Amino acid sequence: MTHYYRPSRFEDCAKVAPLMREQDVKEIMYSHGLKPLEALENCYNTCAICNSIIHEDGSVVGMFGVSDSNILASPWLLGTDKIIETRKEFIPQAKDWVEEMINIYPLLTNYVHVDNTVSLVWLKSLGFKFIKLDQQYGIGKKPFYQFARINKCVTQLYMQ
Repeated sequence: MTHYYRPSRFEDCAKVAPLMREQDVKEIMYSHGLKPLEALENCYNTCAICNSIIHEDGSVVGMFGVSDSNILASPWLLGTDKIIETRKEFIPQAKDWVEEMINIYPLLTNYVHVDNTVSLVWLKSLGFKFIKLDQQYGIGKKPFYQFARINKCVTQLYMQ
């Protein structure tokens, strides 16, 4: 068996929440004032797309998706420490997934806490650009980078 992702199931939230990476726990607390289970259940219930990352051993090691705001969407990912073990297989899958999303939503944008180094590297590998540093973002008023990726067709249209 290899690492893969599939549409999330509600019970995946309870599997990921107690094992969530410390950087992700801080990020959701600083940005939205939510505990891990609350954040995952909220994403599961309200996001346009919600997927779960399955480790080769069958465990759920992360959840990701997009929240839809018409022409733009906010991509997100929350995971356990074990998610790192899936990177060799998951990053190429994630690149394909981002390409699918950018064709549906011309603008993908969200915020990431400045200390969330794993997420910063992951986002760079997926072609996102860090466009702004907000020193007092979210409920916790902590420093976050805004990141974005714009569909090339939209970029070309406005560059003419």
